[in-house]
Amino acid sequence: MRNSNLLQINMKQILYILLDNYADHEMAFLSQPINSNEFCMREQPKYENKVVAPTLDSVKSVGGLRVSPDYSFETMPKDYAALVLIGGFGWMNPVADKLVPVVADAIKRGVIVGAICNAASWMAKQGFLNDVKHTGNGLDQLKLWGGANYTNEAGYVCEQAVCDRNIVTANGSAHLEFACKMMELLQNDTPEWIARFQYFYKVGLAKLSLPQPRFKFNTVGLFTTDNKAIVDFYTNALGFTTSWDGEQPNVEMFLGDNRIILFPRSDFETMTGRKYQYPEGFNGTVELSLDVASFAEVDKEYENALQHGAKSVLPPTTEPWGQRTCYIADPDGNLIEIGSFVK
Repeated sequence: MRNSNLLQINMKQILYILLDNYADHEMAFLSQPINSNEFCMREQPKYENKVVAPTLDSVKSVGGLRVSPDYSFETMPKDYAALVLIGGFGWMNPVADKLVPVVADAIKRGVIVGAICNAASWMAKQGFLNDVKHTGNGLDQLKLWGGANYTNEAGYVCEQAVCDRNIVTANGSAHLEFACKMMELLQNDTPEWIARFQYFYKVGLAKLSLPQPRFKFNTVGLFTTDNKAIVDFYTNALGFTTSWDGEQPNVEMFLGDNRIILFPRSDFETMTGRKYQYPEGFNGTVELSLDVASFAEVDKEYENALQHGAKSVLPPTTEPWGQRTCYIADPDGNLIEIGSFVK
């Protein structure tokens, strides 16, 4: 009975692997909500946070803070709820390789394993990411660390944090996203609570305290005469991306975090049961405005757009207010401004 109770306790533990020069920030968003909610300390937390280090000597963070471990590599329990590899510079040292059998065993048993920053690169080095979708500090670093042991370039996903088959990976700036993915797997709270937690820390109290607008801006829509021609122009001339299949009438196009929608004029008229008067020639009622890094880039992108079928409206001009700007028109005559205030 005594051993059974010990097993039950250990299985509720989350083990954080800390090596010397670990990254302070990469565990805070996970360890804190395990022990508390937004109001107070949890009376009966579902899990218990424990620190594991190579020995029972204290480990020092990148910021110079010292933590006393609960376990060493030799004394850590075999059964636990999750193994969390916190990044930092220690993963470059041979001591990290002592964890290979520990991580391999955890993965084999289906235990939750999280690895962030350089710890994710170490996972690639050991071949632990070869069967799962994953991310890290960029594909180049994973390939550099992983060498011949990393064979899953196709499984790399350019996201802040990725979860697949009980393995969570993240880059070094994704401590919040990493924590939320881990909490979802651990079922530490409801999905709604975890989403609120992420939104609160992503947006910030000051912004959330401001009066909220009645509407949230969605997108700019362009009514087209030929979706394919417009898609070709915006992707080839301006670098937009899209997953359009070439068939659907509704086309989403992205430029970074910004989105535009294309919709055929004929389909829009059918949907609304109305006829519309569309501008002919150049559309002088609306424009899309794009910024570039410098005056030279304005000239370069203007010429590039013309080579991909744009019509010139205003060649690059330095205006009295200090902006160098130009205007082109897409194949449907919609105006596009390309400008910069950086000489």
